[in-house]
Amino acid sequence: MKKIFRERMAAEMDDGFVIYINGMRLNKLRALPHWLLANWKVAKMFEELEADPDSGFLGYTPIFLGFRKGAAMQYWRSLEDLQRFATDPNGSHVPAWKWYNEQADPDGGLGFWAELYVIDADSFETFFRNVPPIGVGKFAKMVPMRDHQRRLGLSPDGSARKATSVEEPVEG
Repeated sequence: MKKIFRERMAAEMDDGFVIYINGMRLNKLRALPHWLLANWKVAKMFEELEADPDSGFLGYTPIFLGFRKGAAMQYWRSLEDLQRFATDPNGSHVPAWKWYNEQADPDGGLGFWAELYVIDADSFETFFRNVPPIGVGKFAKMVPMRDHQRRLGLSPDGSARKATSVEEPVEG
């Protein structure tokens, strides 16, 4: 069993990273064999990526969205690493995507979706307590919240500064 952080912790990273969320939705029951095969292909991709420390893949968190749909929140070192993986003709992604476009989705029975976020080093905030390392906490440096410089105002006790993007006018 993984160690659970009992005290309030935060994840810190000196560099930015990328979050890529993609998921599948089973739209028609007759596409169930394609849905199962697609899940197998995705699992193989994650195994390939986790076995290659030079890939830039930091890890993933599965997201259960119900019986017919699910997703994975992926963490990447950089956008360039993700793009290199996605376009490598010798890797597992290009053939899987080709299979989906040409064979798995003739009538819209299996849907895919994706979201991509490029995160700057100073534009994220985390909070962990009573959980093992999860999400960004799996690959970032974990520090006690009392030693952490809050960036965006996330605070479980309401004591953090309010984040604003507009300066208050100065009366004179």
